[in-house]
Amino acid sequence: MNNPLWTFSVYRYQQPGVAEACLEAQDYCGADVNLLFYAAWLASQQQALTLAQWPQLAALVAPWRQRVVEPLRTLRRDWRDLPGAQSLRRELQALELAAEESQQASIWAWHERSAQLAPATEWEAGLLAALDYLMPPDGIGSVQRKALLERLSALFGGPGVA
Repeated sequence: MNNPLWTFSVYRYQQPGVAEACLEAQDYCGADVNLLFYAAWLASQQQALTLAQWPQLAALVAPWRQRVVEPLRTLRRDWRDLPGAQSLRRELQALELAAEESQQASIWAWHERSAQLAPATEWEAGLLAALDYLMPPDGIGSVQRKALLERLSALFGGPGVA
């Protein structure tokens, strides 16, 4: 199931600060990290989706994220301090990663058949708009959210937040 999005995501996740920022966006804003990486991959290609397409894509992947990825993540996190569960946690982590890869395969398939890209000159604004959409303000203060948006944009190679 290897595709350019997955290759990009695995590489970028290992870069300094990326994992931490993505997990903050996930935990405090309810962001889907796979969609964040798709926005970042598009920006790395100097491309962006039209803003109208993000809800369509988010709706497509939401059932898988909610019914597969999130329960695996929750269980793995809940077992963090459970004596004797470390081996099972590693297995859960491998399953979670496989579920994330499957979700990205769905995103990639959608990209190949449905993506409508904004004009190439709009990729920087497109990254900011996508990150803003993908990081709902619930659960985080506006100052913290703006700082996180700015950090993610910088980590993903985009412009700063105004």
